[in-house]
Amino acid sequence: MKKTLSLILAILMLVMCLSACQTKKVSTSYVVLEEALEAEEYGIGFRNEDIALGMAVQTALEEMIADGAAAEISKKWFGADILFKDIEYKEDTTIAEDDNSLQAILDKGTFVLGLDDSFPPMGYRDDNNNIVGFDIDLATEVCKRLGVELVLQPIDWDSKEMELSTGKIDCIWNGMTITDERVETMFIPAAYIANRQVIIVGNNSGIAKKADLKGKIIGLQKGSSSLEALESDPIHAEVKEIVEFADNISAFQDLKAGRVEAFVVDEVAGRYIMENN
Repeated sequence: MKKTLSLILAILMLVMCLSACQTKKVSTSYVVLEEALEAEEYGIGFRNEDIALGMAVQTALEEMIADGAAAEISKKWFGADILFKDIEYKEDTTIAEDDNSLQAILDKGTFVLGLDDSFPPMGYRDDNNNIVGFDIDLATEVCKRLGVELVLQPIDWDSKEMELSTGKIDCIWNGMTITDERVETMFIPAAYIANRQVIIVGNNSGIAKKADLKGKIIGLQKGSSSLEALESDPIHAEVKEIVEFADNISAFQDLKAGRVEAFVVDEVAGRYIMENN
């Protein structure tokens, strides 16, 4: 009950922060429906056997939360501190004696972060083609504290589990929703912020609530939790078609072009895309 209440409060804070930020430059052409699909949390994913590395990153992040460094980063991107303070571990954090994952990172001196580089404001390319974002700033400070260099590696989000398991990246840190399936296939120590899946439509679309999605074409990112959220809602059986895109910006562009009639997306990304596109 306490955890549920904390999540609800965190989501309310996030919604208020995002709404306040959006008033600075509001797009009147598109709206976020008041009815959301699903509440969720973001986490950082490591290989199941890399608990030592995962806990080193988690510990550094908790230190940043405690000393205020994480709050400053949050205020930069959201205007308020939205990080979780009461950390609850999602999995067993016992480190095996032969787990050398942290030492391997310290020895090579680099930490490779896998991300979708078109997922603002968590991680995306700015006007100068540099990868920036909330998660990037958090990871940069974590790496500074660990004494290693952060390497940003864009990946195909739909293949993120394979990129991680084959060792091409050391972690997935890019607004990744924690799901039961992901907890099984990765080591995800804890959640750090709340989020929810929302529906974005044209202001004059005639879509005012979830029920209005009946017979409509829905766009969303392939390999994202948006599809799972939509499929778990009863309205899923009523929609005409679901179109999956390589990234959220492409999905929003098709909404603008009228090729899809609604766009399902993480709220933190959706509101930012609306504001800046």
